[in-house]
Amino acid sequence: MHRSLITLCLLAAWLLAGCAAESPPFDSPPHLAWTYAAGGAIHQPPLVIGDQVIVAPAGGPLIALEAQTGRVRWQYDPPTGLWERAVAGDDRRLFVGLKGGSVAALEAGSGRVLWQQAVGIESQVPALVYDDILYVPTTFVGPELAADVPGRAQVLALDARTGRRIWAFETGNYILQTPERRRNVLYVGGNFSDPRPIDEGGHVRIYALDAANASVRWIYEAEDGFPKRLYATADTLVFVGYQDFLNGVDAAAGALRWRRDTGNWTPTFLGAGDAIFSSAANTTVARLHADSGEAVWQFNIPGGSFNYLLGAAALQDGILVFLTQQGDIHALDAATGESLWHLATGVAAARTGLSLGDGWLYFGDAEGVVYAYMSSDR
Repeated sequence: MHRSLITLCLLAAWLLAGCAAESPPFDSPPHLAWTYAAGGAIHQPPLVIGDQVIVAPAGGPLIALEAQTGRVRWQYDPPTGLWERAVAGDDRRLFVGLKGGSVAALEAGSGRVLWQQAVGIESQVPALVYDDILYVPTTFVGPELAADVPGRAQVLALDARTGRRIWAFETGNYILQTPERRRNVLYVGGNFSDPRPIDEGGHVRIYALDAANASVRWIYEAEDGFPKRLYATADTLVFVGYQDFLNGVDAAAGALRWRRDTGNWTPTFLGAGDAIFSSAANTTVARLHADSGEAVWQFNIPGGSFNYLLGAAALQDGILVFLTQQGDIHALDAATGESLWHLATGVAAARTGLSLGDGWLYFGDAEGVVYAYMSSDR
C-alpha cells in the first residue's frame, strides 16, 4: 500500500511537470552555437524552413544548412546565377529569382528543382507565396541591370506547384517591391517615371488588385520614394518609402488615412496583426497601431548614436527580437516595449536583420559568415 502511494505520487509529479507551462525560448539571452563561412556577403536574413537554414551569399550558390549544426545539406548553383535577394519559401518549397528573367522552385528538403518558369523580366526581390500561388514582382532597374526607366514592370501570378502562369499584370512602374496580399486583395507597389521634380523621395504608385484576376480596385500615388515594405490589415495598407514616413492607406478607398514621420532613416518594419514595429536611425524602436498610426510605445536603444536596427525585427511568443548596427541583439516585451535582455555579439559587419526558428536565432554578415545562436532553454 505504501509502495503504491509513492508510485502514485511520483506519477502525479511527473504529469504535473509535463503539463507545466514552458518559458518562451527567448526570455533570456541565447548563446553562440555555430558559425559557417558562406563565401559571400549575406544581404538577406536567413530563411528558416523546418530543420534547415537557407542562405544566399552574394555571387555564390544557394546553401541549405542543418539548423542545429551548420552542416551543409545541399547547394543550388544554376548556370545563369541567381539574385541573392530574391529568395522566398513556404514550409516545403523555395522560390528563387534567376538571372536572365526566370524563376525556379526547389524542394526545400533536397534542393531538387521542381520547375523553372521564364518570366522575361528580372525579379530581384522575394516573391510572395500565398495559398499555393506565387506572386512574382519584376524590375527594369537594379544591380547589374542597364536601367530602363520607361520599362513597365509586371507582377505575375504562378501556380506554386507547377509554375503555370495564372495571370500577368503590367504596371506603369519600372520597379516593383515584394507584393502583399490580404484576403482577396493583392497590393503591388514601386516607382514610376515622371518628369515632375521631387526634392527627396520619388514617384511611387501602389495598385490594389483583385487577387483572382488582377483587375484594378484602386491606384494610390505619392512622392515617398521606393516602398521598402508593404503590409496590410483588413482596413489599412501600410508602407514606408525613401522619405522615411510611415503611411496608412485606406484599404477600401485607396486614400491616405494617416502619415507619421519616423524621425530618421527607416530600413523596413514588421507587421503583425494590428501592430507595426518600426525603427529609425535615431535609435528608436516603436510599436504603432496599423489602422490609426497611433504610438503604443517607444524604446530607445542604448549604445550611442546610430545604433539602429539593420532590418525588420522578429516576433515569437510575444517577444520582439532585433539586431542592431553595432551587433547587439535586443529582446523586448512586444506588448509593453519593456527590455527583457540584450546581448553584445561583437559582430559589427552585419547588414541585415535576423531570423528565428524553434529556439534558434540566425543572421549573416557582410563578410559572409552565418551565425547561429541557441536559446538558453535548449
